Amino acid sequence: MFKRWVLVSACIMSLSGCAGLFVAGAATTAAIVTDTRSAEQIWQDSQLEFEVAGISNKKPYPGNLKATATVFNGKVILIGQAVTEDIRHEFASKVREVKGVSSVSNQLRVKPLLELSTISQDSWVTTKVKSSLLTDSSLNGVKIKVITEDGEVFLLGYVTPEQADTAVEITRNISGVKQVIKAFEINHTAQAEAIEP
Repeated sequence: MFKRWVLVSACIMSLSGCAGLFVAGAATTAAIVTDTRSAEQIWQDSQLEFEVAGISNKKPYPGNLKATATVFNGKVILIGQAVTEDIRHEFASKVREVKGVSSVSNQLRVKPLLELSTISQDSWVTTKVKSSLLTDSSLNGVKIKVITEDGEVFLLGYVTPEQADTAVEITRNISGVKQVIKAFEINHTAQAEAIEP
C-alpha cells in the first residue's frame, strides 16, 4: 500500500504526467529512493503546487499570466510569463501568503503570454533535453525535471554539484536552448543561476 502511495505521489509531482513513470521507470524509481523528502513532505509540496495553480486560475490572472509552480520542501519556483510587472509581483506575493510556503523564487518573465508555435517549440526542446539527460551514464538514477519557456530551460531536482554541472553542460549544447537556469536543490541549499549557452 505504501509503495503504491509513493508512486501515486511521484506521478502527481511530475509535470510530464504519469507517462514518465513508464517511459523512464528505472530513473523514476531511483528518484523516489534518492529524494530526501519524507512521503508527507512530498505530499505537502504537491498540494502547494495545486494551490498555486488554483490562484493562477482566479481573476485577474487568466489571460494575464501563465505560471508553473515547482515546490521542494516548501520552496516555490514560479516559471512563466506575466503581462505586467504589477501582475508578476502581485501573484508572487499571493503565493508567499500560502500556508506552508517557506520561500518564493519568482522566475516569471514580464512579456506577452507565449503563442502556440513557441509552446510547441519549447515542448520539442524539453523532449531533446530529457532524452539527452536520460542517456548520460553519469546521471543514471537521477531525476531532473525540465521546463522550457521561450527557449529558457529550467533544470530542477535533488542532485550533487557534479551532476548539476553535467546536466547544465549537456543542456546548453542542445539546439534551441537560449539559456539554462539551474534551480537545483544541492546539499540542502537551493541554487538558481543563469548560464548562457
